[in-house]
Amino acid sequence: PGYQKISCHMIFTVKMENFRRKARYVADGHKTEVPATLVYASVVGRETVRIALTIAALNDLEVKSADIENAYLNAPNKEKIWVVLGPEWGADAGKKAIIVRALYGQRSAGAAYRSHLAECLRSLGYQSCQADPDLWYKAAIRPEDGFEYYSYLVVYVDDILSINHDALAVLSEIDKYLKMKRGSIGDPDFYLGAKLRKTKLSNRVEAWGFS
Repeated sequence: PGYQKISCHMIFTVKMENFRRKARYVADGHKTEVPATLVYASVVGRETVRIALTIAALNDLEVKSADIENAYLNAPNKEKIWVVLGPEWGADAGKKAIIVRALYGQRSAGAAYRSHLAECLRSLGYQSCQADPDLWYKAAIRPEDGFEYYSYLVVYVDDILSINHDALAVLSEIDKYLKMKRGSIGDPDFYLGAKLRKTKLSNRVEAWGFS
């Protein structure tokens, strides 16, 4: 009682940045009632990213990136839905199942994931910026010289930029709660669909650039 029946299907795609093939089991969310609350995951603004990278360059802070693996599936489901398993489930085909994780395609999956990620970042001492809720920050001190600054996490759904004197350590902490894609933790390459790289200007000043 109180649960909605839903159907699911498989989607096959090719990732454009590396031509990797991927399959997803997704829900037919358009067949369920529209929730009364917010249903999407907000994303960081492009100008916020530019400002954060400027701060990183001015304060000589590291910038590292990582991708959260199967992002939505990390979050508990906020909708009460069930499904009859199809032939792709083999011996379990025909059985009824309650969906307990946020599946791609559900109306509230984005909001469920965003809420789950926020809980994780708050547990690590970060708080959301009022000007852009997908920029997270906390006070930090660089141990080698006692420099006081703010550590930042820039979040675009499942893509995270860490700006810190030890940015890899921060991403490793998040990895304990939300599993990162294998090999994704390291120097940033692409972000917001653009090439991201550190460069040295003609006056020998180091800066970050999009192209």
